[in-house]
Amino acid sequence: MRTLILGVLLLSLGTQSLAQSIALPDMGDPSQQVLGPQDERRIGQRILMKLQDAGLVLEDPLASEYLASLGSRLALHADGAGSPLRFFWVRDPELNAFALPGGFIGVHTGLMLETRSESELAGVVAHEIAHVVQHHITRAYADRQTIGLPTMAAMLAGIALAAAGGGGGQIGQAVAVGSMAASAQRIVNFTRANEQEADRVGTDLLIRAGFEPNGMASFFGRLENLSGSAAQIPEFLRTHPLALNRAADTENRSLRTRPTGRTPGDELYYRYMRARIAALSVATPAQAVRDHERRAAEGGTDEADRYGYVLALERAGRLDDAARELAKLPRPAAAALALRLEEARLALLTGNTARAWSTYEALRRAYGNDYVLTLSYGEALVTRGDPRLAIRLLDEQLRRRPDSAELQELYARAAEQTGDIAGKHLAMSQFYELSGDVQAAFDQAEIGLRAPNASGQQLAQLRQRAQRLRELNEYEKASRLPR
Repeated sequence: MRTLILGVLLLSLGTQSLAQSIALPDMGDPSQQVLGPQDERRIGQRILMKLQDAGLVLEDPLASEYLASLGSRLALHADGAGSPLRFFWVRDPELNAFALPGGFIGVHTGLMLETRSESELAGVVAHEIAHVVQHHITRAYADRQTIGLPTMAAMLAGIALAAAGGGGGQIGQAVAVGSMAASAQRIVNFTRANEQEADRVGTDLLIRAGFEPNGMASFFGRLENLSGSAAQIPEFLRTHPLALNRAADTENRSLRTRPTGRTPGDELYYRYMRARIAALSVATPAQAVRDHERRAAEGGTDEADRYGYVLALERAGRLDDAARELAKLPRPAAAALALRLEEARLALLTGNTARAWSTYEALRRAYGNDYVLTLSYGEALVTRGDPRLAIRLLDEQLRRRPDSAELQELYARAAEQTGDIAGKHLAMSQFYELSGDVQAAFDQAEIGLRAPNASGQQLAQLRQRAQRLRELNEYEKASRLPR
């Protein structure tokens, strides 16, 4: 079902697979006359929200921030990136990645686990960034002048039904697939014609960002070996030229470049995050524990694998074993924050709150207002500690990242615990707007205006939000954007 939902998702937007890493020559952009940047953003937000509601997005601050940092390093060197990009992990074992309208880029956990270096992962992300900056989905949409926004709305309604499962899921699949079937082949041709250009653009982007461009070639080559037969071709390749040809092209291009100067710490942290995703994405933690113990017995594990073993033990409920294994690990600078955060988490879970708070405070002194640290410490304070201290930490972080839905949701929980009802609804209104649900955001602003003991500043903010959200809601209804 997960693969089906995601497959229908991108098909409904005019592509035949999730992985559409395409960059087109910039010869003017007719797509922007059909869908403007705000329209693209709203559509992308809605699709991401559906994926989250279906439990298909891996919600882990450390892993998410790693992907966002990797993507941001690449996006800095992409011409015409426009609005900020949003990167997220998709819980799915297939080798895949995809871009949505509005700059939303998803990478399957299965693809991450198949990479062997950070440059291989960066190669995939670079392709998707190139896809976004060229507005490829909306270019395809503009190219298909027979389809309108109401049809796209029907497709997304089908996706929502498919995510719900049961009989509604079958209906939803029929709606979404039926909406796009007639034009699928034209889109395949449209993407294939530009894939070689995408490889060249992606390779150049890797070089400018300081990654090893040979990583892209090695990844394509390994995918070719994995495919075997047409029935086994990874989803990432089904609408693209043979990986062998792509590998040769990117390798030839990379031979003309000089060494990148990437540091060992970058690669080490990549391995830690790969091990983290492996531990968090497996369905049964007990199986992850057994798999690691088998590999360890065969002598095939390193320190990053042992970090994944700690996480698997924790998820399996073997907290004392996890703490003992964590204590044995080295403390490289590249992974120090991840390891110390795990120490604090295990201390909380085993009831040693004094050690947990002292660890968090030591991390604050060392890392200041680190985003992941704030989320982790704030969550601990809201659930087991002092929500007022959580408010202070989150206030400071929100000044830096007001567009973080995760921070807004956590702030709302802390505000509720401290009795700040207006603050809770103000934060929840922002959370829903950032998540793409304008109606829910408006409702929260309206409820907040009736909250007792609201300050004058809060009331002014809530009135302003309610007015703006009312107008945005009316615009979406009038334009019949997907809801």
